[in-house]
Amino acid sequence: MEPTLTDDTLENKIKRPRSHPPNCAGQEQSRKLDIATRKARAKSQRDFVPGTHDSWQLPPFHEPSISRSSSRKSAVMPLKPKPSFTRLQSLDSLITYREEKAEWKRVSSYLQSAQADEHQEDHQAPYSDSQAPTRAHTIRSDTDTVAGADLVFDEKPSSSPPRSPGGDSIDDDEHQTALPKLPPPPPPISEQPKNTFRTSAAEIGFCFTIAMTQFLAEYMISGFAIELPKIMDKYASNETDPGSMGMFWPASLLSLILSATLLIFARISDMHGGYLPFMFGVIWLGIWSLLAGFAKATVLLDISRAMQGLAIAAYIPSTFAMVGSIYPEGPRKNLVLGLYAGCAPLGFFAGFLSAGALPDDAPGWYFWIAAILSFVTAITAYLTVPHDRTDRKQLSLKMDWIGAFLITAGLILVAYALAVEPYASQNGRGHSGWTTPMVLAPLISGITCLAIAFWVEGWYAACPLLPFDFFSPKSVKAFSLACLCFYASYGVWLYESAQYFSNATATGTSNGVHGLTLAAWYTPTAIGGLILCVAGGALLHVTPIMILLIISGIAWIGAPLLLAMAPLPVHYWSFVMPSMLCATIGIDLTFTISCVYLSSVSPLRYQGLAGAVSSILVNLAMSFSLSISEIVAVKAESAIVVPDYASPAEQLVFADKKAIRGYKYAFIYAAASAGLGLLIAVLFVRISRSVVQKRKTLDLEGDGTRPSSEVSTLVDLPRA
Repeated sequence: MEPTLTDDTLENKIKRPRSHPPNCAGQEQSRKLDIATRKARAKSQRDFVPGTHDSWQLPPFHEPSISRSSSRKSAVMPLKPKPSFTRLQSLDSLITYREEKAEWKRVSSYLQSAQADEHQEDHQAPYSDSQAPTRAHTIRSDTDTVAGADLVFDEKPSSSPPRSPGGDSIDDDEHQTALPKLPPPPPPISEQPKNTFRTSAAEIGFCFTIAMTQFLAEYMISGFAIELPKIMDKYASNETDPGSMGMFWPASLLSLILSATLLIFARISDMHGGYLPFMFGVIWLGIWSLLAGFAKATVLLDISRAMQGLAIAAYIPSTFAMVGSIYPEGPRKNLVLGLYAGCAPLGFFAGFLSAGALPDDAPGWYFWIAAILSFVTAITAYLTVPHDRTDRKQLSLKMDWIGAFLITAGLILVAYALAVEPYASQNGRGHSGWTTPMVLAPLISGITCLAIAFWVEGWYAACPLLPFDFFSPKSVKAFSLACLCFYASYGVWLYESAQYFSNATATGTSNGVHGLTLAAWYTPTAIGGLILCVAGGALLHVTPIMILLIISGIAWIGAPLLLAMAPLPVHYWSFVMPSMLCATIGIDLTFTISCVYLSSVSPLRYQGLAGAVSSILVNLAMSFSLSISEIVAVKAESAIVVPDYASPAEQLVFADKKAIRGYKYAFIYAAASAGLGLLIAVLFVRISRSVVQKRKTLDLEGDGTRPSSEVSTLVDLPRA
């Protein structure tokens, strides 16, 4: 039976043969074993069965690894920055990559030199007892080789500084050189540092880039109202042919695609940052504006307008994502956003002025000017936008692809059915287009897609594009319906008035009002828009919100009704000028109230969505109202029957009467739409001044933070 080992005899019993290497180089005789570990080793020897194997037999010797964990020069080699396409996406990203690479080379060189020095120290000649350093590296061997081989020794720091092989003390400062540390985990988005500009010129260029996006959006919408008749007269075939999309389909396409895809690009901007969607938007707008200038047929024009709407939808939310990631909350950010909003009336009037000044036989220059401005904006964005340092993975956002597809497809199909209905008849006069497959098929398919999208967004999608909770605050649903009616009136007034003023009979001129004269007629909209853009926010704190909403509703009714009731020829100062002022008051007050009210009643996590919905209401209402107004105008014109025996001169007279009747009824439809919106606002909308003036507090339904503040995709389109 194996003899029992006691604590008294344990020190003498557990010893290695002299032929075996020591546990710790140069230190074994001066250190004591831990008492608990010694007892464990004693138990292992008590369980030893004689004759089975040699307890001192070692496995094949492997080269021991030197642990440098106690060395003050140990450090982890940093990862080398890798080149990629994203490094070339902007000038600031490229410069940042070069700086990171230079820093990596500096750190790597330092670590390699430190390791080389330490390796050289390890291979120095053996020290004498008087010259041996107080700290030596630990030689680790495999466990279970010998008893006590993997025991842990207490390393006591030496009171004297380390000595060199020659006996001289080594300066402690040289061994405590600061080494680069690995970057800590990214902080929460609300605590991450903002992106910065390298120079003041870069910030000025960035502000110019942001302002140009709003300028271009308004330019492409307003000026096209004047340019459209030129294009249709020059290139279009007979627009009343069966299957034709009508006069306003190219105009409504941009607003339709913009409103259908705006939420998609807002989510993409939140997920991946605003820079790449922004660059895609401005470059895409430049490409399709360039192609639209060469369009010789309405098919290419329609495609170009749709792609322009897609481009604007891409860069509008990404613009606010970039501003949110660059500027903290404060006066500087408000100044940039104020500059952005101030360019809305400038772009609106610039569109009118450019389209009016260009000759009638060169409509392509209207689009080429937009293409030039788009490419200039892309260049300034590449040169000035700082590198995005926001860690967006913390947001855990996902794209709702099912809802995005259903919403986009449903809106496009329904809008197509409305646009083609007036010209879908193929069996002569009196046959309704609603009974033709050309209208019924897309209409039923579109309504079905929207119904499925309603279910998906409400009960299926984990991260819906348009959550139902957004409409849960009081009066939000009624207010949204009222805004749809108001903006529908504005879209009809804008495009129908440009057509109406170009009619010789309506204006009492030989060829109607064209060119710079027509642009000058719309000057009150630009001046009034600029004034209300500055003073609109102050009015909300002085006048009750409901009073302003009712005033805007009355203005919405007055703008088209003045043109519908004006005697022919229409007088500018008596009817046109007041109509312009009413339209300006209506659009600016309504949109300002919409942005402020939806932002005030929405929780903090829906602030970006509130701005997006404000813009969607404008463009969606315009895209559908133009098609509906054309249905109304065509039905009104069909009431006038031209006799078969009429002479050519009489046919021209009847044609003018039909056109004037169509314009009048379109304006009446716009006034009726505005009246419905005013009725909804008076009966169902209640907005108190305290709602607008209250200060934002933390969202009690959330976690007390505001992660979306760094990547806000607040979409602001003051004049659409």
